[in-house]
Amino acid sequence: MQNPWLELKDKKPYILDSDKKIIDDFNKRADESKKIRVNNITTPFIGDFSMAKILLLQLNPGSEIPPGLEPTEDHEFLIYKSLKNDFLNNIQHKKMKYPFFWLNPEYRMTGGFKYWVRMFSSHIKNRGDYLKITNKVCCVQYFPYHSKKYGPINQIIKSQEYNFYLVKDFIKKPGRLVILMRAEKEWLKAVPELNRAGFLRLKSTHNPVLTKNNFKKDKDFERFVGLLNK
Repeated sequence: MQNPWLELKDKKPYILDSDKKIIDDFNKRADESKKIRVNNITTPFIGDFSMAKILLLQLNPGSEIPPGLEPTEDHEFLIYKSLKNDFLNNIQHKKMKYPFFWLNPEYRMTGGFKYWVRMFSSHIKNRGDYLKITNKVCCVQYFPYHSKKYGPINQIIKSQEYNFYLVKDFIKKPGRLVILMRAEKEWLKAVPELNRAGFLRLKSTHNPVLTKNNFKKDKDFERFVGLLNK
């Protein structure tokens, strides 16, 4: 399937033409907290899907704006000059040293780095672990754009179809693991093949940390760690 994100422009608004009308219509009626923020470049998926052994399924990228600042400002790009290129390289599936770039220690003060380090906190003991993990995992968002809170738009936008394709392609290959971190109902409706392929659930989807206590079965955690350390 053709990657629609190759058409994304490198300036605001960061939205695909094929998605624009539906999202504009949704934003006209949505509460402020649920409006889709297209002035913030997004990560509809992240990681090297040809190399990764573990796929994490999420709902949509969050959007936490520091107090007193506007959501249209690219705060982190002002601090980290290479970050925007990593966003763009990622959605174009280009080779990167840190394909799961939110685990690049250079970005240690960003919200994305802090979030994912917390998810992997049990598995990071030294700087080398960031590089190891970044090549073993990938992630796909059910809905590809930012919002402070997720609000369903009750239809599938064009770019979501590519995200679903990535998941379907991933689970075709043997020896791979899928972990449903959030939005199980939505994911199983969009990709029913997940039921046949098998996936792991976490105890808490509100705090989907990848720790032993948050896996429903010890053997599931052991399988996850085995692939992470392989």
